[in-house]
Amino acid sequence: MAKGHAMPLLHLTRLLLARGLASKVTFFTTPRDAPFIRASLAGAGAAAVVELPFPTDDGLNDGAAPPQSMDDELASPSQLADVVAASAALRPAFAAAFARLEPRPDVLVHDGFLPWAERAAADAGGVPRLVSYGMSAFATYVAGAVTAHKPHARVGSPSEPFEVDGLAGLRLTRADLNPPFDEPEPTGPLWDLVCKTKASMDSSEGIIVNSFVELEALCFDGWSRMSPVKLWPVGPLCLAFEPGRNMDRDISDWLDSRLAMNRPVLYIAFGSQAELSWTQLEEIALGLDQSGLDFLWVVRSKWFDSDDRFENRFGDKGKVYQGFIDQFGVLSHKSIKGFFSHCGWNSVLESISMGVPILAFPMAAEQKLNAKFVVDVLRVGLRVWPKKRKDDMENGLVAREEVQVMVRELIFGEEGKRVSTRVSELAVLSKKAMEIGGSSYTKLEEMVHEISELTRDKSM
Repeated sequence: MAKGHAMPLLHLTRLLLARGLASKVTFFTTPRDAPFIRASLAGAGAAAVVELPFPTDDGLNDGAAPPQSMDDELASPSQLADVVAASAALRPAFAAAFARLEPRPDVLVHDGFLPWAERAAADAGGVPRLVSYGMSAFATYVAGAVTAHKPHARVGSPSEPFEVDGLAGLRLTRADLNPPFDEPEPTGPLWDLVCKTKASMDSSEGIIVNSFVELEALCFDGWSRMSPVKLWPVGPLCLAFEPGRNMDRDISDWLDSRLAMNRPVLYIAFGSQAELSWTQLEEIALGLDQSGLDFLWVVRSKWFDSDDRFENRFGDKGKVYQGFIDQFGVLSHKSIKGFFSHCGWNSVLESISMGVPILAFPMAAEQKLNAKFVVDVLRVGLRVWPKKRKDDMENGLVAREEVQVMVRELIFGEEGKRVSTRVSELAVLSKKAMEIGGSSYTKLEEMVHEISELTRDKSM
């Protein structure tokens, strides 16, 4: 699975073991991803890692080499259906390894986008299953509601607003929805995958949601009226342990120096799957440079055709970092006063948990819904918008002027102060949810208890 999907489950593994709610956890992954998984679970106790190599010739990739990592091989989110289909080549090895586990597992937790894992649980005597999509309750509920009620079938254009059943007062557009949910009557490979994942979800014991009741109460209530499948809000899972343990020393020292000089820092990261053109990168770079702000920008090598990766472009004011970063540690640093983000759900939740306001720049998947939730529902962030083009109303460039104005507004403006106050309030609630007696603390116990009862009944 991609790192964004793996991270919450890695945090959950640590939490279950630390609280004594599990005696052992086994994590299945590919050889390429195994070093990252093992490093993330170091010191977690009874956590084992089992590697599942792809067959050398799976017949599913038109003669091409099979994927070795969900993270690296997913060149764009539009390829999700193809990558998931190719990943099914792992099913025989997974089923065999799962059946060999001793003692017999009490539960299988699997990524919801890998519905083929269901068969292994059934073959192992009907082991109960929980699924995880790595999505907010808001995005999960909206996807279910628009599929069931099709309110967007009554609008004439992608920009015409409509209301979603159960979310009175909130107006969405088809442009806010990711494929295939933006079409009232969807078809194609991506929709076929959605149908398979829904069938797998419907026969599971529920969905693990990395969120907390107080953040998305309306969505949890709406879902319970719409679907018999339980949602288990057990987050923010990032709060299970102290942040900053794995932060690069160079990054930490640079942030410390900004704090000592009382210079607020904007953190910028757009996720591992973001596709950015060179033109868009230039517009962002120029806007950041002209803003006068100090910033830390995480970039990806795939964005660049040459060795010019902005390392020495911004002087002491802007630090550019390439590679996987301890994002939660960065967001916990007191110098960070804003997060320019793609609005992947992990990033949103980590930012809220640390009380950092968000400047939303959604690009793919359910990120536009997350941005809508951040800006219009939670009111913990602002948003940059692309220039409108006659031939493409959704995918124009975010101009340098827009970046310059909005990053300064987030850090210094009145709207920025308003969202900063609100996110600080939610940060307090997020920590209370994970404390003893908190909503997520209690929900995790309830989830484990329910699974234990099912396992006991099956063994009788």
